[in-house]
Amino acid sequence: NINLNAEEFNITANEILIDKENEILTATGSVQAIDTDGRIVNADRIIYEKSKEFLLAEGNVKIQDIEGNILLTSKATYDKINEFIHTFNETELILKEGYNLKAKNILYNIEKKLLSSNKSSIFKDNDGNSIETTMFQYDINENLFSSLGKIKVIDVKKNKYFFKEIYVDTKKKEIIG
Repeated sequence: NINLNAEEFNITANEILIDKENEILTATGSVQAIDTDGRIVNADRIIYEKSKEFLLAEGNVKIQDIEGNILLTSKATYDKINEFIHTFNETELILKEGYNLKAKNILYNIEKKLLSSNKSSIFKDNDGNSIETTMFQYDINENLFSSLGKIKVIDVKKNKYFFKEIYVDTKKKEIIG
């Protein structure tokens, strides 16, 4: 294992290649990057552009924020300057409260602590209830999942409910539609 400290990230990997001229670091094999705030990015491969403070993670990507929420995907970018994490393709979000969300192309605004996607998603609780949406937003500070548009809720008894607007308080475990 090789460990490299950059100002923005502490990167550990089996192999690290550094292009000093272009300020690009390529790390492969059990890569872990930890930012200055404690967010952890694990991946098979990470490319880091120091001048842009931009990190690309590929292959078995796992991102854990400081609140304990986890993003799992195959490809993600982390723009440290603008404080955005963007996932591509299928992404699974595991919230610290135990909720699970599957969607594509999730955008995480780190500064505002907002996760969102304009793609179809399925939001599930620990009891087996699920909410199918065409878009969503999750406010980490407020523990509030919200969606507008076509929304279908299927409860544990397989009852179906349809809404145009929904709010889920993940801390109080309450739904308003």
